[in-house]
Amino acid sequence: MTARRTNLRTTLAVSAAAAGTTWLAMLSWRPFTEAPGTYLGPLLLVGAVVVATGALARWARVPGALVVLAQVLSGGVATCLALTGYPLPVGPGLLELELVVRSAVDNANQYAPPVPTSAPVHPLLVLGGLGCFLLVDALVATLRRVSWAGVPLLTIYSVPVSVLGGGLSWWVFALTAIGFLLVLYLHEGDRVTRWGRTVEDDPSGFGVRTGRVRTTAAAIGGVATALAVAVPLAVPTLDVRLVDFGHGPGGGDEIELTNPLANLKQDLVRGPDDPVLRLTTDDPDPSYLRTTALTWFNGNTWSAGDREVPVTNVPSGELPPLLGVDPELRRTSYEYRVSVYDAFESSWLPAWATSTRVVADGDWRYDVQTRDFLAADEEMDTAGLEYEMTGVKLDYDAVDMARARSSLGLVPMTYTELPDDIPDEVRDLAVQVTREAPTRYEKAVALQRWFRETGGFEYSTAGVEGNATEDLVSFLRPDGRSGYCEQYAASMAVMARMLGIPARVAVGFLRPDPVGSNTWEYSAHDLHAWPELFFPGSGWVRFEPTPAARARSAPAWTRGDVPAPDPISPDRTDAATPQRPDRPEDTQAAPVEEEQTDAAADASDDRAWLLPVLGGLLGGGLVLALVLLPRTIRARRRSGRLSAGPEPAWAELRDTAVDLRLPWPEARSPRQSAAWLADHFGAPDDGPAERRPRRGAHLAPDAVRALDRVVAAVELLRYSPRADAATTPLRAEVETITAALHDGAPRRARRLAAWWPRSVLVRTTRPQAGPRTEPASTRYGGVVDHVGG
Repeated sequence: MTARRTNLRTTLAVSAAAAGTTWLAMLSWRPFTEAPGTYLGPLLLVGAVVVATGALARWARVPGALVVLAQVLSGGVATCLALTGYPLPVGPGLLELELVVRSAVDNANQYAPPVPTSAPVHPLLVLGGLGCFLLVDALVATLRRVSWAGVPLLTIYSVPVSVLGGGLSWWVFALTAIGFLLVLYLHEGDRVTRWGRTVEDDPSGFGVRTGRVRTTAAAIGGVATALAVAVPLAVPTLDVRLVDFGHGPGGGDEIELTNPLANLKQDLVRGPDDPVLRLTTDDPDPSYLRTTALTWFNGNTWSAGDREVPVTNVPSGELPPLLGVDPELRRTSYEYRVSVYDAFESSWLPAWATSTRVVADGDWRYDVQTRDFLAADEEMDTAGLEYEMTGVKLDYDAVDMARARSSLGLVPMTYTELPDDIPDEVRDLAVQVTREAPTRYEKAVALQRWFRETGGFEYSTAGVEGNATEDLVSFLRPDGRSGYCEQYAASMAVMARMLGIPARVAVGFLRPDPVGSNTWEYSAHDLHAWPELFFPGSGWVRFEPTPAARARSAPAWTRGDVPAPDPISPDRTDAATPQRPDRPEDTQAAPVEEEQTDAAADASDDRAWLLPVLGGLLGGGLVLALVLLPRTIRARRRSGRLSAGPEPAWAELRDTAVDLRLPWPEARSPRQSAAWLADHFGAPDDGPAERRPRRGAHLAPDAVRALDRVVAAVELLRYSPRADAATTPLRAEVETITAALHDGAPRRARRLAAWWPRSVLVRTTRPQAGPRTEPASTRYGGVVDHVGG
């Protein structure tokens, strides 16, 4: 006998519903681009091709692996056609596909979402969407595991949280959940129809149109939807990035930068104080004009490192928004016109860290992470250059910075990385200096105050020669606290990173001299270095640890007292205090109060891991509870029935058959049902369940005799005037019969009965007990039925 061919209309409906639900889930990807239609439109074509290919292949009874292969090929053709205009990725089509994908990767790595239309990233979204269509269709239609498809659908919907952070669209979730329920409904309906023809004249027959499938889909879908809502709340968010979306255009060319600190001291001490550039502006105080930001400390020196700067990042007008700055933060805008003298040759273009517009001739490019402007041509420099720019001065609020949330995920982790060989005494000193500060911002202010006022430091260009680790340690010791701006900026940046605060070192010009109306002039001796620390909502904020002998005053936002922060503020001491290493036994003991404070801080750090662990355990426990719920309900129901009378025992046999995916014969007498049931008995000594084990009443004579006793008790209860006497529990008989039914069931049916019992998940209508007219004779095993003869 050949297998019955799959109904084309049914499989097409299930596949189309799954693809439509996947497409709805991908609506959550709209924040990645300013033109979501560029990926949503092509994905409609790709999804339709995947659905049509899969439905036709399954209708033709093609093996599942070949179905997936055919979908990969046809979906690849549709994707290639949508992205390049070529139907096949061969020859020019392959070159064009490689070009558009590489360009999309470059754009995604540089632009902040939503990526503008001028820098398309839709090829990445279309390729990702093809993979999602293939995965969901394979689970739903090929493997027929609809419940498993909820996991990739939830992942598709949640991608913006992992990559971008922030919330999700409730209406996209609602549409996706409705689509998932529809897929469940269609799938369950198709499964029921595969059981065979229903009894047309039986009102209690288990048919597709009785509404039971709708109830089942609603129940399963409700549990899945609740799980989709509850688990993300319990499981801690992980910062996972496959593509690092930046804050500017994407692209390629790598530029190696040299260390701008190399000649800083030479210019300050031995070089002549020659003028280097002139500035015309309406800004009343154009101080701290920056040339570059140093982001990498390798234990020997701070450097700009190697950066990837695209050819499209040219200073020809407006720049991307300031990184990490709240759009609502108050600001004042100023215009600047810069004239660089011929004597100043630099491969960095002086500009404000908060520049919003720069227009400069030549092959200059900007790095969106640092807002540095770099010469792409090794032979190009600033000598004789004239350019314009617009910059803003932000009205920082100390309270807002003190209450700022964690910067995790907002800036690269490199801004808090340090070499492993930095001595513990530096870390201990950072903790000691900032012990009384409850927030990250107040710790930064405490560090600045220590360097400028309370730490016993003095400014001198005859101090430490460099900023390597050994120089840093010597500079921080009480007998070595003398140095110039480089040591102060580098030391504060290192100590800030030890406290978990993103930090970098800026190099530029301190303060110009007025030379005319709205005109200022910087000289070589104005070169300066200072640290910049990151606080969400305020961005990269300037601090000034160099003593007043060089830098007359600290920034205004660091000079006032910060009110006591809100007790529920997320930025508390325990969040900013680093893990402290064990101290050597010969270390001088601190006062008792300080030891208690250290112990409290250490205990808080030791407990910091508990929150994600408890969240993970809670989420895992919730998933496990939902998985075990049907099995638990079924076990409790079985236990109660085995201790009751004949009718509960008969109901238990019926549910056992349903759990084993056997179509229980409704509207029949107990003896007719028993005859059918005995035909599904298996032998207890057949070993592991085969794909199609042997069945028959003759294989389990003990089960047949037990079934005789159960049927007799049921008939006695239903039809005898002494029915009230037939209440003896039938535990042993039911256990024998159910064991025989399991012996006759394949391994897959046994697993489904144990973990996914249909009798719990599907509501069925049971026939009313009562006398019925039976055929003249029905024989099974050794029991003869003569009812109604």
